[in-house]
Amino acid sequence: MEQQPITPLGASAACQFCGKPLTPDQILYTADARIACAGCNAKVDLVVGDMRVGHNIRNGAIVSIVMAGISFIFNPFAIVTISSMISAIYALIAVNRKGDERFTQHILKDKGTIYACAIIALVLDGIVLILVILALAAMSTMKSHSSY
Repeated sequence: MEQQPITPLGASAACQFCGKPLTPDQILYTADARIACAGCNAKVDLVVGDMRVGHNIRNGAIVSIVMAGISFIFNPFAIVTISSMISAIYALIAVNRKGDERFTQHILKDKGTIYACAIIALVLDGIVLILVILALAAMSTMKSHSSY
């Protein structure tokens, strides 16, 4: 990446995206400190927001598998398992939802990771739920032993 010359205060510049000449009061800066006009700056903000949504879909799948693993150790009232299932289902639905291509185009290389994490998390969550049901069934069949 080539170095951009530093624009002195009060000097005019050009938008680094469309080349439009800008006066000092029209200069805006992107998050990575590039000079942009108002239109290009708005477009960059939209793309950055779309990327953030796409990465949140991926992160939801990764969090779901982490929570599924934690639910074997710590799981009060099955809240961790339920949260894991919600995250996994959200990731699976969001990655394939029609109309959300503007978000998912930024995570195309992560689709395999999203599917793997979400599906494994759902399988682990199912195992945890089966274990909880078996434990509750075993506790309900135990006879009360009170020796007073």
